[in-house]
Amino acid sequence: MNLPSEIPVQTDAFRVSRDSVLLVCELSAALAVCVYDDTQAVGGLLHLRYVATNNDGPIDLTDNTLSSDLLLMDRFCKELRSLGARKQSWRVSIFAHTPELPNMQDPAATVIDLVKAYFADSRLPLTCKEFSRPAGIIVNLDAREGRTWVNALSIAPSAARVAAT
Repeated sequence: MNLPSEIPVQTDAFRVSRDSVLLVCELSAALAVCVYDDTQAVGGLLHLRYVATNNDGPIDLTDNTLSSDLLLMDRFCKELRSLGARKQSWRVSIFAHTPELPNMQDPAATVIDLVKAYFADSRLPLTCKEFSRPAGIIVNLDAREGRTWVNALSIAPSAARVAAT
Protein backbone atom coordinates (compact mmCIF):
# COMPACT_ATOMS: atom_id res chain seq x y z
CA MET A 1 0.00 0.00 0.00
CA ASN A 2 1.37 3.40 -0.98
CA LEU A 3 1.24 6.09 1.65
CA PRO A 4 0.09 9.48 0.42
CA SER A 5 2.81 12.06 -0.06
CA GLU A 6 3.05 14.81 2.53
CA ILE A 7 2.71 18.44 1.50
CA PRO A 8 3.67 20.97 4.17
CA VAL A 9 1.47 24.05 4.47
CA GLN A 10 3.44 27.07 5.61
CA THR A 11 2.15 29.81 7.90
CA ASP A 12 -0.27 32.27 6.29
CA ALA A 13 -0.70 29.96 3.30
CA PHE A 14 -3.03 27.22 2.09
CA ARG A 15 -3.06 24.12 -0.10
CA VAL A 16 -5.99 22.35 -1.75
CA SER A 17 -6.12 19.06 -3.59
CA ARG A 18 -8.33 16.33 -4.95
CA ASP A 19 -5.36 13.92 -5.02
CA SER A 20 -4.43 11.40 -2.36
CA VAL A 21 -2.02 13.67 -0.47
CA LEU A 22 -1.51 14.50 3.18
CA LEU A 23 -1.63 18.23 3.91
CA VAL A 24 0.37 18.94 7.07
CA CYS A 25 1.09 22.01 9.18
CA GLU A 26 2.76 22.62 12.50
CA LEU A 27 0.76 24.97 14.66
CA SER A 28 2.47 27.18 17.18
CA ALA A 29 0.27 30.12 18.16
CA ALA A 30 -1.73 29.55 15.00
CA LEU A 31 -4.78 27.80 13.65
CA ALA A 32 -5.56 25.41 10.83
CA VAL A 33 -8.80 25.36 8.89
CA CYS A 34 -9.46 21.97 7.31
CA VAL A 35 -12.20 21.92 4.67
CA TYR A 36 -13.44 18.78 2.96
CA ASP A 37 -16.24 18.21 0.45
CA ASP A 38 -17.12 14.52 0.59
CA THR A 39 -19.38 14.80 -2.46
CA GLN A 40 -16.43 15.85 -4.64
CA ALA A 41 -13.45 14.32 -2.71
CA VAL A 42 -11.72 17.71 -2.47
CA GLY A 43 -9.91 18.98 0.61
CA GLY A 44 -7.80 21.89 1.71
CA LEU A 45 -5.87 23.24 4.66
CA LEU A 46 -5.41 26.91 5.58
CA HIS A 47 -2.75 27.88 8.16
CA LEU A 48 -3.17 31.26 9.95
CA ARG A 49 -1.03 32.65 12.75
CA TYR A 50 -1.85 35.03 15.58
CA VAL A 51 1.60 35.49 17.10
CA ALA A 52 4.41 37.55 15.61
CA THR A 53 7.32 35.35 14.64
CA ASN A 54 10.10 37.70 15.67
CA ASN A 55 9.25 38.36 19.33
CA ASP A 56 6.79 35.64 20.42
CA GLY A 57 4.29 38.36 21.20
CA PRO A 58 0.74 38.58 19.93
CA ILE A 59 0.22 40.13 16.51
CA ASP A 60 -1.25 43.61 16.57
CA LEU A 61 -4.69 42.72 15.22
CA THR A 62 -5.39 45.84 13.20
CA ASP A 63 -8.07 46.14 10.54
CA ASN A 64 -5.34 45.54 7.94
CA THR A 65 -4.23 42.30 9.61
CA LEU A 66 -7.77 40.97 9.86
CA SER A 67 -8.52 42.10 6.29
CA SER A 68 -5.47 40.16 5.09
CA ASP A 69 -6.81 37.07 6.87
CA LEU A 70 -10.19 37.53 5.18
CA LEU A 71 -8.55 37.88 1.76
CA LEU A 72 -6.52 34.72 2.34
CA MET A 73 -9.70 32.85 3.37
CA ASP A 74 -11.43 34.13 0.21
CA ARG A 75 -8.57 32.89 -1.98
CA PHE A 76 -8.61 29.53 -0.15
CA CYS A 77 -12.35 29.10 -0.77
CA LYS A 78 -12.06 30.19 -4.40
CA GLU A 79 -9.35 27.57 -4.96
CA LEU A 80 -11.52 24.88 -3.36
CA ARG A 81 -14.44 25.83 -5.62
CA SER A 82 -12.16 25.77 -8.68
CA LEU A 83 -11.52 22.08 -7.93
CA GLY A 84 -15.26 21.41 -7.78
CA ALA A 85 -15.93 21.73 -4.04
CA ARG A 86 -19.46 22.95 -3.29
CA LYS A 87 -19.76 25.18 -0.23
CA GLN A 88 -23.05 23.62 0.85
CA SER A 89 -21.23 20.27 1.23
CA TRP A 90 -18.15 21.49 3.09
CA ARG A 91 -17.14 19.95 6.39
CA VAL A 92 -15.10 22.58 8.23
CA SER A 93 -12.82 21.77 11.16
CA ILE A 94 -10.73 24.35 12.98
CA PHE A 95 -7.74 23.38 15.10
CA ALA A 96 -6.06 26.09 17.16
CA HIS A 97 -2.94 26.13 19.31
CA THR A 98 -2.43 28.84 21.90
CA PRO A 99 0.84 28.80 23.85
CA GLU A 100 0.67 29.24 27.59
CA LEU A 101 2.16 32.75 27.44
CA PRO A 102 0.78 36.04 28.75
CA ASN A 103 -1.55 38.05 26.50
CA MET A 104 -2.21 35.24 24.00
CA GLN A 105 -5.86 34.43 24.74
CA ASP A 106 -7.37 37.62 23.26
CA PRO A 107 -5.59 37.53 19.87
CA ALA A 108 -6.29 33.80 19.60
CA ALA A 109 -9.98 34.30 20.38
CA THR A 110 -10.25 37.17 17.88
CA VAL A 111 -8.80 35.16 14.98
CA ILE A 112 -10.75 32.01 15.90
CA ASP A 113 -14.00 34.00 16.11
CA LEU A 114 -13.26 35.62 12.73
CA VAL A 115 -12.76 32.22 11.09
CA LYS A 116 -15.85 30.74 12.76
CA ALA A 117 -17.97 33.64 11.54
CA TYR A 118 -16.53 33.38 8.02
CA PHE A 119 -17.50 29.70 7.69
CA ALA A 120 -20.73 29.90 9.74
CA ASP A 121 -22.92 30.04 6.64
CA SER A 122 -21.98 26.56 5.44
CA ARG A 123 -24.90 24.16 5.84
CA LEU A 124 -22.94 21.67 7.91
CA PRO A 125 -21.85 22.71 11.42
CA LEU A 126 -18.16 23.39 11.89
CA THR A 127 -16.07 21.87 14.64
CA CYS A 128 -13.41 23.73 16.58
CA LYS A 129 -10.78 22.18 18.85
CA GLU A 130 -8.51 24.47 20.82
CA PHE A 131 -5.25 23.34 22.39
CA SER A 132 -3.69 25.53 25.08
CA ARG A 133 -0.28 24.06 25.87
CA PRO A 134 3.41 25.02 25.87
CA ALA A 135 4.36 22.93 22.83
CA GLY A 136 2.57 23.15 19.49
CA ILE A 137 0.62 20.57 17.52
CA ILE A 138 0.78 19.05 14.05
CA VAL A 139 -2.44 18.95 12.02
CA ASN A 140 -2.86 16.42 9.20
CA LEU A 141 -5.58 16.32 6.55
CA ASP A 142 -5.99 13.56 4.00
CA ALA A 143 -7.23 15.75 1.13
CA ARG A 144 -8.95 12.95 -0.80
CA GLU A 145 -10.67 11.20 2.11
CA GLY A 146 -11.20 14.08 4.55
CA ARG A 147 -9.66 12.39 7.59
CA THR A 148 -7.99 14.74 10.05
CA TRP A 149 -5.80 14.04 13.03
CA VAL A 150 -3.59 15.92 15.42
CA ASN A 151 -0.20 15.00 16.85
CA ALA A 152 0.89 16.84 19.97
CA LEU A 153 4.44 18.15 19.88
CA SER A 154 6.27 17.41 23.05
CA ILE A 155 9.48 18.41 24.75
CA ALA A 156 9.73 14.78 25.82
CA PRO A 157 10.81 12.18 23.23
CA SER A 158 7.32 10.78 22.68
CA ALA A 159 4.39 12.62 21.18
CA ALA A 160 0.79 11.69 21.86
CA ARG A 161 -1.60 11.13 18.97
CA VAL A 162 -5.04 12.59 19.36
CA ALA A 163 -7.72 11.40 16.95
CA ALA A 164 -9.80 14.30 15.72
CA THR A 165 -12.23 12.82 13.21
